[in-house]
Amino acid sequence: MGFKSKVYEWIKRYTLAEIISTGLSLFVAWLVMEITTDRILAAFSGSLAASVLFYGVVAISDVRKSIKRQNSINEKYKLKALLKDLRNLIIEFGPAEIIDVIAVRPFFMYLIPKLMGDFILGTLVGKIIADLFFFVLAIVMYELRKKHLN
Repeated sequence: MGFKSKVYEWIKRYTLAEIISTGLSLFVAWLVMEITTDRILAAFSGSLAASVLFYGVVAISDVRKSIKRQNSINEKYKLKALLKDLRNLIIEFGPAEIIDVIAVRPFFMYLIPKLMGDFILGTLVGKIIADLFFFVLAIVMYELRKKHLN
C-alpha cells in the first residue's frame, strides 16, 4: 500500500470522529467558560468532551466493521471479537491519549486562547495544534498494530 493510500485510509478513519468531537469540544469549553469564567476548567472540560465523543465514534465504526466481517464468514460477533476491537483501540490510541489528555491538549487549549485574546478562535487553534501531536502518535501506533496484530 502506497503512502497516498495510507493517507486516504487515515483521513477516512479519523475525519468524522474529529469533526463531531471538535464541535462538541468547542461548545463544552465555551459553556464552561461562560458559566465559570475558569479557563483551566474550560480547557479540561473541552478536552474531555472531545475525547469521549471521538472514541465513541471510532469504537462504533470499528465494531460495525467487525460485525460486517464476522457476518461475511457466517459467524456472530462475540465477546472475543469485542475484546479484540477494544484491544486494538487501546493500542492505537492509548499512548497518544495519555500524553494528550494529561499535558498537550489542555496546555494548548489554555495557552493559545490567552495569547490570541479570542477564547473561541484560540481554543480551536489550540485544539488543532494538539491534534497534530495526537494524530502523529496515533497513526504510528495504528500502523504498528496493523502490522503486528492483525
